[in-house]
Amino acid sequence: FTIPFNTNVTGLISPTGDIDNYKFVITTGGTITITLTTLPADYDLKLLNSAGTQLVISQNGSTTSETINYTAAAGTYYAQVFGYSGANNATTCYTLRVATGTASAPQLVSTGKGKKQVEVYPNPAKDIMYISIPGFTGVSEVRVFNGNGKVVLNSKVAGAVSQMNIAALPAGIYLVKISNNSKDVYSVKLIKE
Repeated sequence: FTIPFNTNVTGLISPTGDIDNYKFVITTGGTITITLTTLPADYDLKLLNSAGTQLVISQNGSTTSETINYTAAAGTYYAQVFGYSGANNATTCYTLRVATGTASAPQLVSTGKGKKQVEVYPNPAKDIMYISIPGFTGVSEVRVFNGNGKVVLNSKVAGAVSQMNIAALPAGIYLVKISNNSKDVYSVKLIKE
């Protein structure tokens, strides 16, 4: 299944011979780091391209954590976790994390027929959030709401891609709403790290 970036995902390798594949999509090429930690047995980590071809492998011995640093072009990739020589554990989970460095994966908000594609990325974000609104004319309004529904940021943007500084916001989950000419409202959840 497709996993979120910069988020810990846990899983089991059981029974012997089990192989876990995690899909992720890079839309803007750049650096990524894949880590496999909290290993209950000797597990290894592979990075595969969309065709299933191995690009990189990390094969440390025993329960030593595995790390892959890779400069990825835009595309679909798979992180593969498997036990070395049949290693497995039915009760203790490993932890997998795909972290984006300079690579990004915009959060698609709306791609319906006749609708303009709106993107808010990266997601999760730390200091800067980019808003891509191709095809919109004039000025659009971007409002960021906290968990209580209160507007914590409000900005007018024009152009295909704009950025907002969100560094002052505390970590948490926010709702980003974009409107154009008081209509065409799009919304997406944004995770602030």
